[in-house]
Amino acid sequence: MKRVAIVGRVNVGKSTLFNRIIKKPLAVVDDRPGVTRDRIAKIVKWNDVSFELIDTGGFFPPEEDPLWNLVREKIEDTVKSADLVIFLVDGKTGPTPYDREISQWLRKLGKDVLLVVNKSEVKNPYIEEFEELGWGKPLGISATHGYGVSELLDTVVDRIGGETVKSTDKTKIPVTILGKPNVGKSSIFNALTGEDISIISDIPGTTRDSVDYETDEFIFVDTAGIKRKYKDEIEYYSHLRSLSSLNFADIAIVVIDVSDEITNADKKIISLAEKEGKGLVIALNKSDLIKDKKAVFAHVANELGFVDYAPKIFTSAKTGEGINYLKDAIKRVFEERKKFVPAEELENMLYEIFSRYSPPAEITFLKQVRKAPPVFLLGAKSNVPSSFLKFLEKNIRQRFGFWGVPIEIKTKVKRRKR
Repeated sequence: MKRVAIVGRVNVGKSTLFNRIIKKPLAVVDDRPGVTRDRIAKIVKWNDVSFELIDTGGFFPPEEDPLWNLVREKIEDTVKSADLVIFLVDGKTGPTPYDREISQWLRKLGKDVLLVVNKSEVKNPYIEEFEELGWGKPLGISATHGYGVSELLDTVVDRIGGETVKSTDKTKIPVTILGKPNVGKSSIFNALTGEDISIISDIPGTTRDSVDYETDEFIFVDTAGIKRKYKDEIEYYSHLRSLSSLNFADIAIVVIDVSDEITNADKKIISLAEKEGKGLVIALNKSDLIKDKKAVFAHVANELGFVDYAPKIFTSAKTGEGINYLKDAIKRVFEERKKFVPAEELENMLYEIFSRYSPPAEITFLKQVRKAPPVFLLGAKSNVPSSFLKFLEKNIRQRFGFWGVPIEIKTKVKRRKR
């Protein structure tokens, strides 16, 4: 599939254009320069032609950005692999020395470049002045208002050759990677995708956007770290992107730094995925930093006893430990989440239970009313204690599985009329 990269200096509207084209607010947009760090890719279809559109970090952010060298490496790698570069400039300012420097760099790489002037809705935009950059007559657009974006996509399709890519019917498993800041989510994401996509740094809060990547079997989404307090609006909107990404997924990988203590924040993130009914896989990351894995696993199992049904896998992006097993666990949990138990088998289970134990109420039926996630309905003629519902869930799991999948049991009480 052809790749199209959006490149330019900071604050010219690259993420706004990216969001406009994919018709989703995937990339965080803010007036402050240097917000986008990771490259964000999405498949776009226009006039029956599919291509991969990539948003990149901005060139020349404020000098105090400690991650600039890593961001620049990602931009360079993206541009080198692109078939077409959308060189986005700002129509309000006219050409700047930074624009000229980027232009010279693109020319040295020998890339096919489409010069696009954003913010052209203003009066007297400096469109003609950008011709001095040597990329021919620029195309004027407004990413904010949508002006000229259709013409831009027409031009992109013409430039990349108009190759039609047939879509496949193969189901890909959507997976979101969650966790606190700095537990290694981006390292796990890169290891699972086999690509060096997300920027990895010891600085908490490195990932801001939700970055997704498709393989033959999965759609992986790396998210910003979830925490209780936010320094500014950027962190807050990154948090909202993480929650939105969880809604998209069927499976949630919750990453825990197993070299550190398990905190209430870790448990709350796991509970969040559980309440949303997502298949749950827990990655015990940074396992290369611990010695007694048996003791650590026993401690983790005790701390996370409320999700004893979820697989817990030692992982290390550094050594590759557990990455393939993580993929196998995702596929198995995905199938378990779709499981449906016939009412007759549930009735047989109840019969066996009540042949050994006295029921806490007069039970009339038990049936599964939903799958993915599984929901069961228990009929009774009086209130059923929560302890029995937990006991019932345990028996359902022992008999039918549902490995890695939260189960919800609802009750329907139908009392006798007086």
